[in-house]
Amino acid sequence: MPLEVNKHVQRIRRYQPFDADTSEMIYELQADWTQSLFPVVTLKYLLDAIERPTTKTIVLTGDAGHGKTSLCASLLAELRVVAEPITPEVRKAVFLELSGAGDASRSLGQTRGGRPLYILSDLSELSPQAGARKLVELLDPPDEGIAIICANEGQLRKCVAEDDNLGKGGTGRAKILVKTLTEGIVRGQVSDPDGTVTVINLNYQSVAADSDNGGLIPWVLKQWTTNQWSRWKPCETCDARNVCPILANRNELNDLTRGPQRRAAIRDVFAAAERTGAVITTRQALSVTSYMLTGGLSCENVHAKYQRSHSNRLWQAPHLYHQALFGDRLTQQQRHLVPAFFALRKLDPGKVSRRQVDDRLDPDTAGDFPPADASSYLQKVRTNRDVQKQAEQLRGLYTFLRRADFFNSDDDTDRFARMGLQAGDDFVRVQDKNRDPADTRVRDRFLKGLEAVQGIHRAGSNPDFFILDPAFFTHRARAAVISRRVPSKGVEVVDQVTQWQREAGTGVTPEMQKAVEWLNRAIYIRILAAAPDQDAVSVEADLLRFELLTRWAAGLRSEVQHEAEIRGLSGALAELADSSNKEDEIQVLVGNIMRKLMIDVGDKIRSVCA
Repeated sequence: MPLEVNKHVQRIRRYQPFDADTSEMIYELQADWTQSLFPVVTLKYLLDAIERPTTKTIVLTGDAGHGKTSLCASLLAELRVVAEPITPEVRKAVFLELSGAGDASRSLGQTRGGRPLYILSDLSELSPQAGARKLVELLDPPDEGIAIICANEGQLRKCVAEDDNLGKGGTGRAKILVKTLTEGIVRGQVSDPDGTVTVINLNYQSVAADSDNGGLIPWVLKQWTTNQWSRWKPCETCDARNVCPILANRNELNDLTRGPQRRAAIRDVFAAAERTGAVITTRQALSVTSYMLTGGLSCENVHAKYQRSHSNRLWQAPHLYHQALFGDRLTQQQRHLVPAFFALRKLDPGKVSRRQVDDRLDPDTAGDFPPADASSYLQKVRTNRDVQKQAEQLRGLYTFLRRADFFNSDDDTDRFARMGLQAGDDFVRVQDKNRDPADTRVRDRFLKGLEAVQGIHRAGSNPDFFILDPAFFTHRARAAVISRRVPSKGVEVVDQVTQWQREAGTGVTPEMQKAVEWLNRAIYIRILAAAPDQDAVSVEADLLRFELLTRWAAGLRSEVQHEAEIRGLSGALAELADSSNKEDEIQVLVGNIMRKLMIDVGDKIRSVCA
């Protein structure tokens, strides 16, 4: 039988930006129009939004790679056909029209209600001055039409700032766009009060959404590995099939028994990365998934290895999906092309040592493609160099085994801990609407961590929360002045959606949750302000910050390494300090002992135990 080149593998590889044949990284360069597109909920939201009578301008903003142009093209294609499936010919025709008139110079289609649709496919192609004029123009599209503007946030703000300069001919009208964008960040609303302007921040878009379909990652894995066996049929007749890691990855992820849990574990890793604060765009997710599935190899690479040795099974291990996902073989420069690798590597289960995991790992069960020959790490050592070499081999072996076990394990209860996040389960539990309201463990740990940020370490579970005078937050001596004591009873920990509802003062679900593939990425602790007429002060924590607070609450702390985090939290806590206290009694924390300083007659200061 011959050595076969699978065209499906070639198509998958084009999503990797490491080679010259990259052609499908962005929608404008897509060559294969037969490939289906992920049914993102933003498209459905756009189809509804353009039919509202009040809508005039819609802005799609976010980092490059979220699929803004693809959304516009999909919208035009949906409007062009009514009940029929969208054919490759329609998609290609839409692409050509979008390429020719993506400057909003003319209408590219009509809404179901007959209103003309103008699309500015990339605001970054215009200078700030020209962009400002274009934004003002598209706030009132011609013929009572609707304008859709694709813009990254930085360019959008530059153009709005240019229009806000009244001394240089600005109108000041475009600032409604940034104001609506800010409202989306603070309250989760995507439309202005009049409903004329809608700004969808795609940086809230998740590739591992908390929905029934699980988001983009499970969908892509299903498309590339489980659907249409004919795509993988050439591999059946390839001579190198028994030593091919690409085919092995496909079979592992398509396995009827273990495949679903492996794909779910991959989705969980992406979700955890997003919860730690990383913004993973659609483009990055496709690049990582493509590299993971192919192991960075092409069919020709596999054939060359096979021709050197038909039976060698020791070179494949680094290219297996559970190793390639973390980009070990990529250079630092290559990882910068796909920043998602940096976020994923922070959560590498291969770097986390857990006794209950390591005790059950067995090198003899490493699979068809072991990471190394057993004789290489079991041989006798005679010199220090041999010891170092053996230690490195064992470290690599256990990294391989831990990763493989993480994705093969059917126990998903400790996945966060295996990624080095001991507080992950509690973080997710905050989002559970059915959780026991009497369970205050997360709240108490959060408060204890915030006290630790101020340098306060009290034993046990305390019914109140200390806020120091801001002057004593850092580098304080043995004693510190307490500005406020807040009862824990009035403090609550909420998720992102509930926080937006509290800020808006309504129980209505924020539009942002409906406008994007949604995943709660932050939790908030809400503490009553010092003055009764002020709103509660909210301290935000993503999964990484919450992990740090949990560890600080347990007594661990590194002021130098996490100086920026401590400074940010200290700034938030400073808003809670009570500067209006005019009593002649000052509460002081000496070590961990409370004392009161009272001013007596003759301005004498007396100290008593609190």
